[in-house]
Amino acid sequence: MHHCKELRQKIQAHVPLHGARLDFVIRFVMSLIVVRSVTLSTVASVLNPNVLPESNEKRIKRFWAQVGFDAGVWLKLALALLPVKDKWVLTLDRTTWELGKHCFNVLLLGVAYRGTAFPLVWTVLGKKGNSDTAERLALLDTLLEHVEAERVEAVVADREFIGQAWFRGLKARDLVFVMRVRNNTLVGSRGVTRSALRRYGHLEPRDVYVAPKRCTVLGLRLYLAVTKSTEGELVVLACNAAPDRALVRYAQRWGTELLFSALKSRGFNLEDTHLTDPKRLDKLLALLALAFTWAHLVGIWHHEQRPLKLKNYGYPPKSLFKRGLDALRSAILAGAAPAPLNLTRCLQLLSP
Repeated sequence: MHHCKELRQKIQAHVPLHGARLDFVIRFVMSLIVVRSVTLSTVASVLNPNVLPESNEKRIKRFWAQVGFDAGVWLKLALALLPVKDKWVLTLDRTTWELGKHCFNVLLLGVAYRGTAFPLVWTVLGKKGNSDTAERLALLDTLLEHVEAERVEAVVADREFIGQAWFRGLKARDLVFVMRVRNNTLVGSRGVTRSALRRYGHLEPRDVYVAPKRCTVLGLRLYLAVTKSTEGELVVLACNAAPDRALVRYAQRWGTELLFSALKSRGFNLEDTHLTDPKRLDKLLALLALAFTWAHLVGIWHHEQRPLKLKNYGYPPKSLFKRGLDALRSAILAGAAPAPLNLTRCLQLLSP
């Protein structure tokens, strides 16, 4: 595999690693892109072709055991590399999968951009089930140590992330939020308290209703924006500001679903990992975050140069991420040889 000095220069200013360990990070990220798998033996087969795969496996194991490269390190690098210049819509979501008797549970905060979400900070939950308020706020506080609250346009999340203490915590940090609440949530207005379903269940598909005044929701005075999907599902959003923007902001939550899909079955097959130690999984996620970000930036550039014709259902035949991943993989394999999209150009796309 072509050794990339340019990539080393781009990340060494933000990652507290030097020498062989930084070279390992570069090789590992490029190997992830080539093999599209997190399986140790598969990555080891291409990590360094000048040594035996068994030696590469030992090097990977030493890195997991000895080197720190976690979400905090990635965040500093992400802030330098990501193209999101306007105010951020932050998306909070959780992904889980199982391997034998072990359950993986990752809570992630990303920034919405061009139909997806770039990963910013995350935590590997050492338990099954939902996160609690303290875990969510700790994740936000990690981000706010590096990003001013004024830069955040809104925090959006689905029905799993509700609760009075959680909403109060967001308000205390001067953050605008848009959270979907359950249809059985009680809504108080004009002295009458009813479930959201009873109040707004009469809406027709694609109807939109924005409450003109704040309502009492979970003990707080909040705005509501309500719509009904084409399938007839009621969507009730609670927010603390700009209810007319709630639906547009909430729609960007889908980007995190696409991110998880890219990290898993549609990209790097994260569910194949056998790393069960939270610290090691955290390290792997940081390296995957770099690989995903690079691939998606290449995909955006490709789309701007040559947009794909939309299919009959209105979507392109390949996502920006998948298009970028394919192009980046070809560029890495080509190395210094001529290619439709060479590695030098791909590296320029990973610039601040």
